[in-house]
Amino acid sequence: LRGLNIRHHIKIIATGKILTGFHIFRALALGADACNTGRAMMLALGCIQALLCNTNKCPTGVATQNPDLTVGLVISDKKQRVANFHEGTVKGFVELMGAAGIKHPDHLTRSHIYRRASLNKMSTFEEIFPSIAIGSLLEGNIPERYATDFKLANMHKWGVEIPTKFQ
Repeated sequence: LRGLNIRHHIKIIATGKILTGFHIFRALALGADACNTGRAMMLALGCIQALLCNTNKCPTGVATQNPDLTVGLVISDKKQRVANFHEGTVKGFVELMGAAGIKHPDHLTRSHIYRRASLNKMSTFEEIFPSIAIGSLLEGNIPERYATDFKLANMHKWGVEIPTKFQ
């Protein structure tokens, strides 16, 4: 999106395995505008991941309309659990920002996140996943790691068209 200079037209919401303040920190550093968490809030409600959500037979009563199963839900307790979890998640995120010396989430970059590559080596996400300069793909300045994908992309068709020599 940056390479095609269209990032400013699109908002990215990261979802999936966003459970802690660090997960939010990482997602925003990688370019997300916002984060959405579903599973973590369901767990805070008491979900045990019985995978019966669509059957109306959720054993904890969290994901059902069956009055026999929801009778055990104590709303005042559940709402406090979710509020406490959310507060702890946001507090963890804010503490990480403070530890990194960042005053606003917009200032997070890939350089703020480190990944251990080996026992003695750590690399920033910027080193692992280098940013692409704004508009660089439009100018033909395509990073080597994206050259094959860019060459195979087709703006008139979804997906990648594999040349016959690769089939």
